[in-house]
Order: sequence, then C-alpha cells, then structure tokens
Amino acid sequence: MVAKSYIKSTLAELDKLYNSASSQKKAIYFSKLALIELCGWIEESLDDIIIRHANRKLQNPDNKKYCEESIVKPNYGFEYKKNIRPMLISLIGLIEAERIERELEKTGQITLLKSYLGNIKDSRNNAAHTHLKGVTRRYNAPSRTIGDFNRISLIIDKIDTELRKR
Repeated sequence: MVAKSYIKSTLAELDKLYNSASSQKKAIYFSKLALIELCGWIEESLDDIIIRHANRKLQNPDNKKYCEESIVKPNYGFEYKKNIRPMLISLIGLIEAERIERELEKTGQITLLKSYLGNIKDSRNNAAHTHLKGVTRRYNAPSRTIGDFNRISLIIDKIDTELRKR
C-alpha cells in the first residue's frame, strides 16, 4: 500500500490552509484538492496491493507483467464493484475473492467500504466536474476528508491482510 504518512501530512497541510484561507474561494480549492488527493491515494493503494500480491505469488515474469499491464493499468477508479472487485477476481479468482469478502463482511467492512467509496465518488465527481463561477458550492472541509481517510484506510489494510493470508 502507498505510504499513509504522505497522505496524512498532505491532508493535514490542506486542513491548515483551509482553516487559514483568506477567502471562501481559496477554502473551496483546499477542500477540493484534499478530496482529489484522497481519491488518488485510494486508487494508488489498491493498485499497489494487487501488484505486490502478484509479485509475491506469481513466479513467471510474464504473468507479473500481465497483472500490471492488463489488470491494474487499464483500471481507473475506486468503486468497489466496478474497479476493486474485478481486480481481485482477475488476480485471485472468484472463489478467493468471495472468501475475502465473507471474512470482511463478518464486521460489515465490505458494506461500509462500498458506502464510503460511493459517497466519496459522488463528491469527487461533483468537485471534478464543476467550476467556481458565481454559485457558492459546498464541499466537505479537509478535516472531514481526513476522517474519510481514517475509515477507508482501515478497510484497505484489512483487504491487504486478507490477501497476505492466501
């Protein structure tokens, strides 16, 4: 997984900038950037987990390359059903993916992850596909994004742990 310390410090810095922003417009910039940074971290972390697992388990360099170029590289996004699950299934198979999901669902973590990612995707799309013209838009403060990071990173850690068991 991509190091947490970098995203934590980035989000903390954006939170400071948000809280000391000289205008609402600047505060919105920091909110949008925090959200985009979190989304990028989620995607990179999941890609990294898949690639590291492939490198641990696969012997053939061609298969490792296939994983990176055909499973991870063409995958853009961080929705569970559309992006994460297909990568897991492609790498470890449907049976093992289902086992991991069952294990995580014992504590409701897959359901929570789907919900968290869905909410973040909606916010991210809104931030990425609108501009600041005339209308005052509302975005979550970076402190809220830090909370989202804390919740999501725990579940991503659990997915990584479950993959390591296999």
